[in-house]
This record gives sequence, C-alpha cells and structure tokens, in this order.
Amino acid sequence: MAVQSTKKPLLRSVLECIHRFLHRSNSRRQLLDTIVTIKLEPADKIFHIHKGLLCHASPMFRAMMQHDWKEKQDGIIVLKDEDPEVFRRFMHWLYYETVLDINETIETISPQDLADCYFIADRRDVPAMQNHLIDLIMHKALTLASVLSNIQRLVWENTPENSALRKLLVDMMAFGGDIAQIFKDENEKDAYDKCFVVDVLIRTRTTPKLTGWDDFYERRCSYHVHNAKLPACSIGWREQPVEQDREINEHSSNWLQRP
Repeated sequence: MAVQSTKKPLLRSVLECIHRFLHRSNSRRQLLDTIVTIKLEPADKIFHIHKGLLCHASPMFRAMMQHDWKEKQDGIIVLKDEDPEVFRRFMHWLYYETVLDINETIETISPQDLADCYFIADRRDVPAMQNHLIDLIMHKALTLASVLSNIQRLVWENTPENSALRKLLVDMMAFGGDIAQIFKDENEKDAYDKCFVVDVLIRTRTTPKLTGWDDFYERRCSYHVHNAKLPACSIGWREQPVEQDREINEHSSNWLQRP
C-alpha cells in the first residue's frame, strides 16, 4: 500500500524530542538501579539490564523480580528461544525508547525486523513497545508498498487471534489496499492466507471513509495497548456500514473455493 503523508516540520519534531527528554529524564533516571542478567537459551547469549527498566516496562518481568521467584533470588532471568539480535533491539528500546539504531531510519529497517520486535514485545508483555512498533509499521507502509505481503503470514504465525497487529494489517488492506488484485493476480494469491483474506472481506463492510493516510494514522490508538499507565492517545474508529464492491464479491467467492 503506497500512500502519501505530510511530514512534520523538522523544528517541531526536534522540539518535541527535547520536551519528551526533559519530561522523562528525571523519572527514568530513578529506574537505573540494580543490574540483572538476562541469559538467552539455547543461544547462550548474556545481556545486562537495569532491573528498574525491565520492571517498569513489563508486568511479566516485574512479577519475576518482585515475588519470591528464583529469578529474584539469583538476579538471573533465563529466556528460551529468543533471537539475540531481536533481544538487542528490545534492550535498545528499554534505554532509548526506539528499536531503531542510531544510524538506522524507518526507510532502512526491514518490515520483518519490525514484526520480530513486535512479537517479543507481545510475548514479554511490554505494551509501550508494542505501541511503538505499531506506529513504526504504519510509518513503514509510507515508504514500502509491500509491507503487507512481506509480513502478513509471519504475523498470523506468531500472534494470537485478537492481536492488535493483525487488526492493523487487516485495516491497512481494507482501507488502502487493492483487494480485488489479490483474487486476479496469480502471484498475489499465494502472498496471503485465507484467514487474512476472510478478515479483510468482513472488515470492508464496516471500514469508515477516510480523507487520506494522515486520517488513518490519527486513529492509530485503535491498535495500541492501553492500561492505567498508558491511557488512550487519540481517537479510534467510528464503525459504519459501507457498500460492498461487486467486483470484489465476485472474485473472492471463486478464490475462497480453491483448495
């Protein structure tokens, strides 16, 4: 899905970054306390992270370190089957609130890397990082039209049915994708699985009319995880029935009947 967007003036973006830093620096400094060891198995990789950052970001890690679990007593947390490079990006997010390295941009990071970072945030219960990745994936769609086909199957294999990322990809196709092309192009047929296509077809019946990508991005709150520490950040969708495309109905009926 290739879309256009109006970029924020550079000065405004810089001022926003400075404001966030000044607002958060004192509170985040208090989180730099005891160092804990994270051991990845079977990769046998070791990471050292401030316990306060882990506990602040994730209820799962907080439970490990606050109750009488083995992890609290030893100061060592063993994680199974985590990719070291993905975990390095997770650690980078803990300290810098972004998964992008210093010389990396949204244009250079791959959709697969963004998806992998979302998966670890989902598995380890880190909602603020999940929200960060949702925003980055939406931005990535501005620069790469094939984001959906690159990660759709990967997302369906690594997330639960109620995943916010699944919901985002469905809405991206329903709102801005060429749905009819999926059923007409032989190459496109194998890029998406049936569960995704069915979800998209259902969604097209309630997708609201939008003025453009900026309007869609403003509704990103619909795909975020929110709780007492992460209140809603913007407006969500207003559901309304829409007229179903006759061409899509004809092609989809034949496509869904294939083996």
